Amino acid sequence: MSELTDELQYILNWLESSNLEFFDCYNPGLTRQQIDEITKDLPFRLSKEVYELYQWRNGTADLGYNNGYLPLYFLFTEQLRADVICSFCSLQDSVYIYKTIGEATNYDDAYWNQKWFTIAAYENKRMLYVVGDIDPSPIYLWDIGDSVRIYKNLIGMISVIAECCEFSLYKLIPDEDGEEDDMIIRIYEKKLELEKEIYRKYNS
Repeated sequence: MSELTDELQYILNWLESSNLEFFDCYNPGLTRQQIDEITKDLPFRLSKEVYELYQWRNGTADLGYNNGYLPLYFLFTEQLRADVICSFCSLQDSVYIYKTIGEATNYDDAYWNQKWFTIAAYENKRMLYVVGDIDPSPIYLWDIGDSVRIYKNLIGMISVIAECCEFSLYKLIPDEDGEEDDMIIRIYEKKLELEKEIYRKYNS
């Protein structure tokens, strides 16, 4: 496995070890040929990192009733200021979001760029997106029109999250806006400065 896949698996293993009721809530990965087919109509190429991400897992599963288990949609955490977590989109959903935004905005540069491609989203209000035809691509955290954080590349973002897991910067708390017994993961406020140091380590 590559470093990116190793780090993704580390985060998943950490989730499983941190909560006995957690289960793997992500779809199985795609083949390279499947990714090519799903993205064939995009006017750009996705980076090798994005291909590897979707070969590892194809976004969050549509679980419906979860039989009492806890789906933690955590892979792309927004632990600094978010009230909600961006769910990891399936590649099919990402392509649908891309086309929907294009139809709504005609890719007006004042709002959205034609080469921006969403990989995680919360109701189209908060998104993580990559830039087509850039390899590796930076990752932007977008919040209602503003980029609130930029990662150097996908491995830079995933390495930050994995190291925060390793050093116990996260806590599991009840989700006040969710269903009964829903839980979310947030960073300890006293450890924000350490998280920023880790961010700079991988994204400077």
